[in-house]
Amino acid sequence: MGECFRKRFISGLALVVAVCLCFGSSAQASQSEVDRLKEESKNATQKVDDIKNKKQEAQDSKNQLQGQADSLAGQISNLNNQISAVTGEISETEENIALVEADLETLNDELDKIQKSLDVQKKAMKLRIKYMYENKTTNTLVNYMECGSMAEFLQRIEYMAQITSYNQKAIEKFEATQSALEEKKAEVEEKNKQLSAYQSDLQSKRSQLGSLVGSTTSALNTTNGQIADAQAAIEELERQQKEAEEYEKKIQKQYLDAQLALAQKLAGEHGSYSGGYSTDDEETLLLAALIQAEADNQGEAGRLAVGSVVMNRVASPKFPNTIAGVIYSPGQFAPVTSGRVAMILANGPNSGCQYAASQAISGNTNTDALFFFTTSYAQNLHDRQVAEGKEGFLDRTEGVTINAHYFYNYK
Repeated sequence: MGECFRKRFISGLALVVAVCLCFGSSAQASQSEVDRLKEESKNATQKVDDIKNKKQEAQDSKNQLQGQADSLAGQISNLNNQISAVTGEISETEENIALVEADLETLNDELDKIQKSLDVQKKAMKLRIKYMYENKTTNTLVNYMECGSMAEFLQRIEYMAQITSYNQKAIEKFEATQSALEEKKAEVEEKNKQLSAYQSDLQSKRSQLGSLVGSTTSALNTTNGQIADAQAAIEELERQQKEAEEYEKKIQKQYLDAQLALAQKLAGEHGSYSGGYSTDDEETLLLAALIQAEADNQGEAGRLAVGSVVMNRVASPKFPNTIAGVIYSPGQFAPVTSGRVAMILANGPNSGCQYAASQAISGNTNTDALFFFTTSYAQNLHDRQVAEGKEGFLDRTEGVTINAHYFYNYK
């Protein structure tokens, strides 16, 4: 019987049409209906959990993809900076090549001029030599015989030597200049060759960097597409979660209505209180569940006091005459409304609370109070009423404090 009773009060989501709508205001929930609510509640709870897990997985995936996208964007920025730097080097190298080529052109012009001057000089020298040979001016004896005096002979010999020395020096000068220019030209050409090779390397490097930018940009576009897909999945899961939570709230209300209907049914099955109270295991478990929800941590006296309040109400004409009727009276016990009592019933109340329930039912009560609050709430209520100029709560009641609860009756 206890297991059957616990099944009737399992809390959670239930993907079913409200029991109260099925049976009307005087509906009485059947065992099979409550069992179905139990199974479908578990399924609905699992579905909500699954949606949340999938949403978290999608969010984690999006975060990971966003990290990859940020990394790729950073790589592209770095590659573009490198391309910019290489392009600047290429531009500078091209300017240097232009300067070197201008120097080469100047050197070639100078070499042409030197070569022309050297050619003229050599041609003139050849003509002079030819003339001297043809006119026998190189023949010392002839010159001596043709001269009128020794002085004239010596003067002619000196003149011929000066001409020969002049020609020789001129040729040596032009040849030295030509050699220096050729050497400088070779240096400039080598520099131009090196600059051209460097320019080629830079252009190759820029091409490689451009390829990297292209491939990295493609990877970034792919990643951004995956991020968009992940975001769309998150939004869809958020929509599903919102619908599931709205439905959860709706079903919880319907389930509370079903609990109340079942409580009314149970309350109507018991006779009136007449000095003693006869109960079965189901109501003992129900009272034990309430005691556990309200005072599990309040010690033996505190647990018994909560059970005593319920039994005092059963005996009072102001309240329903059954345990179920008292416990399920609307707005009386917060753990009933929250579903805490139903959850405890589903798992089975602990032995200490069952013992307190059995003691209270057997008449071994430790207070005649019909009500209880936490002591802190009672004190705050009293202080607030006094501050408003009213008679304080504690002044209007009499009772006893047991652990964290104040058990009382109105005066």
